[in-house]
Amino acid sequence: MKPSPSMTLPSAAAAPMPSPFDAVPTPGGDAARLAAEVEAYAATSPAMTAAQWHRVRARCVDAGPELADLLHEAEASDGGKHLRPRLVAAAYLGFGGDDRALLAEVGGAQQLLHLGLCMHDDLIDGDRMRHGRANLIARWRAGDRAAGVGEAAAERQAIAAGLLAGDLALNAALLALLMAPAPLQVRHGLAVEAGAALERTIAGELLDVRSELLPPDLAMPLQVAELKTAVYSVSLPLRLGAIAAGVASVDVLRRLDQAGIAFGIAYQLVDDDLGLFGSEAITGKSVLSDVRQGKRTEHIRLAHLRAGSADRAVLDAVLGMATATDHDADLVRDIVRRTGARDEVAQAIDDLVARGIRLADDLPASLAAYLATLARSMRSRTR
Repeated sequence: MKPSPSMTLPSAAAAPMPSPFDAVPTPGGDAARLAAEVEAYAATSPAMTAAQWHRVRARCVDAGPELADLLHEAEASDGGKHLRPRLVAAAYLGFGGDDRALLAEVGGAQQLLHLGLCMHDDLIDGDRMRHGRANLIARWRAGDRAAGVGEAAAERQAIAAGLLAGDLALNAALLALLMAPAPLQVRHGLAVEAGAALERTIAGELLDVRSELLPPDLAMPLQVAELKTAVYSVSLPLRLGAIAAGVASVDVLRRLDQAGIAFGIAYQLVDDDLGLFGSEAITGKSVLSDVRQGKRTEHIRLAHLRAGSADRAVLDAVLGMATATDHDADLVRDIVRRTGARDEVAQAIDDLVARGIRLADDLPASLAAYLATLARSMRSRTR
């Protein structure tokens, strides 16, 4: 689920808003008009997600102040560039959808699903930061500690809050799709899509965690990237947007899925590269995090496979060491470079982007151009 910082999306604006990527050429013609429409929608996306939380609050108005506090913190956890709702909008508008109320519901539901997975992912990884600031778990713990709650009890309360807030977000997302202002068949299709994607994302998260017990060269990071990131971060929002617009063709939905998987795996590989080689000041994430957790990324798999016995011993000693230092991370980076693993991952990213662009070429021209511009920006990503 490694719900990570969002991709840059092509903008028709003369002065693009701050982005996690370097500027990329703005598409022209119909693609530029689609980009402008997506940007107009994106400006409202945070408010649409907040509206979903307000509905949860209204449904649970008699549940007591504790839940009200949790909902307040959950709503405050929103952030990022709302990549996934933007992709919903790109597909919906690209396929001719024109009901903005329906788009708002589907995009808001997609963002809620993302937030729920983020909260659960933070629990699994022991993270206390999200979007460069304290996440819900950290804020809940700090509040209890300030109120005089003991350290162990505050930690337990915070973990429970993170788990339950994530559950609330996922449930609210599915309810939003089931109650969207669309025909029953469309609502059913949207909910089934989201539920199926959740199952595969959970499978990917489990595979990722269990991979930490394997020798790095036996791990399957590309399968993890497909299941844990690509399915729900790119493929699902594209398919949700298309279904909401009335697309029922199995072939079209399959093509969206295939393109989304290629783009999504590439995105995760870039994220892994930044997790090891990026600047903490820019990414907002410690470059020690993945090393200390012993993440079996494609960089690490390839480096371990190619390394000599001395380098492999270093990797085995450092990866997963909770007390790993910056020097230890430098050793890992050096091995990844010298074995050619980083260069091979870079080539894989380029190949996946090219594959995704080819697959998207059969989609409506404006959507295909929009996605191609987005995908090409990936190689210049800095956070």
